[in-house]
Amino acid sequence: MINTLFVCYAHGCRGEGLAVKISKHSLFRTLEAKVIKSRTIIENDYFDKKFLNSWTPQYDYLMNTSEQNLVVPSHYFYDELKKHYPHSTYVAIDIPKDLDEYRNSLYKRFYLYSTNNTAELVGECENRIREYNKEVSASEVRKFTAEVLRNKVNVFGDIRCMAKGIPATEQNKRELANLHAPSPLSLGTRDNSLVIAYEDVDRVDPDVIADYFRRSSGSL
Repeated sequence: MINTLFVCYAHGCRGEGLAVKISKHSLFRTLEAKVIKSRTIIENDYFDKKFLNSWTPQYDYLMNTSEQNLVVPSHYFYDELKKHYPHSTYVAIDIPKDLDEYRNSLYKRFYLYSTNNTAELVGECENRIREYNKEVSASEVRKFTAEVLRNKVNVFGDIRCMAKGIPATEQNKRELANLHAPSPLSLGTRDNSLVIAYEDVDRVDPDVIADYFRRSSGSL
């Protein structure tokens, strides 16, 4: 049975790295990625990372027709996805025990991340402006993106500050990073997902995940 394994996690909880590691198991379609300063960036996600956007995706158009088992990184959890993907399998990364360590790691890996890849910059612009303004229009997104590209802004923390409407200073970037507080996993997510501690992400055995996937998807 062809199916999808969602790796669900809050922003900054290292889900892309975990998804890539799991996908290298022979049971799944392999995710290709680059690693820059310990930040994993997937380059061939089947759904073009639409489950990582700051706005809700159009689920009806996001179905696995690949004839392969997919590993999909997602900022949405079982509670949200179950209505649209009732037969999928779910892994969830729990919230960090040490929020200061998490925020410092997030600051280094994300807020200081820079790139000259236009597609990455365009995607980041839309994500951040929509995160801070849910009602933003398509023309406003284009205007913001054009401003970022015209001014050659290529640091993600600077883009976030611009989207927030504040100066892109180190202090402001630090303050925004310190606002991140992942919500605890719901009971429904815990009961219907394989939960992995944030602190154990690097120690996950892909064989264990593959066995869980087989049992959950009925492919044993």
